[in-house]
Amino acid sequence: MKLEIIIALILIGTFGISESFAKESKIPNWVLQVYGFWIEDKISDVELVNAVKFLNENNILPLALQKEYDYKSNFLLTVLYEDFAYKENSCDDGWYVTGYFIPVESDYSSHIFEIKIDDHLFEYDYDFVNSVKMEGWGRTNDGDYLGWYSNEFHLNKIPLDNFGNSLKVGTIAIDPSLYELGSKIFISTLLEPWDEVIFTANDVGESVKNKHIDVFTGEGSQAEEETYRITGYNNVACFIDE
Repeated sequence: MKLEIIIALILIGTFGISESFAKESKIPNWVLQVYGFWIEDKISDVELVNAVKFLNENNILPLALQKEYDYKSNFLLTVLYEDFAYKENSCDDGWYVTGYFIPVESDYSSHIFEIKIDDHLFEYDYDFVNSVKMEGWGRTNDGDYLGWYSNEFHLNKIPLDNFGNSLKVGTIAIDPSLYELGSKIFISTLLEPWDEVIFTANDVGESVKNKHIDVFTGEGSQAEEETYRITGYNNVACFIDE
């Protein structure tokens, strides 16, 4: 699709953003619509970047951040920040961010270790068991999830948070004395793609106190690597007022 056609479609408003969202936001409707077109896979990443370059270079949509971000990231952040400004969200710095994940037994290769669950003996990889005790849950070679809480092991079909809900990427643990559970939070200082995620605070943790956010990153070794990537101090967290 030629750039001129994309721009024309933007200006006449043929993209599929909901009317309610467009009315609630201060962002011009045609700006939101190009993002919606990209989300629906009606244009490619390259076409989106070319369109955003045109908008930026012609001062139609000055990008929110003049830092070393690519055009696509700048566009997404522009949309997010403008919408946050409209909703008068509270942004606060000085947050410590860590990550937690679900270890997968097949990623480990130490010696076999026996544990007792409900008076039955089970055999698992020793290093895997230790990782489960640190992270809370792990996926076994049998496909079940081994959990460690209340100082004992448990087996379940799905991994659970501290309230018995299924663990999902996009959820975080937070100190409920600072912000109530269910809060929507955007952490702009994280590395991509986490800097574009709107998290839901619906978990807690014994070590998650004061200005500490613990991000669930998923299952396996790649998720473990993500916990290292996002861990750091002095993060900016924006709490979205819905």
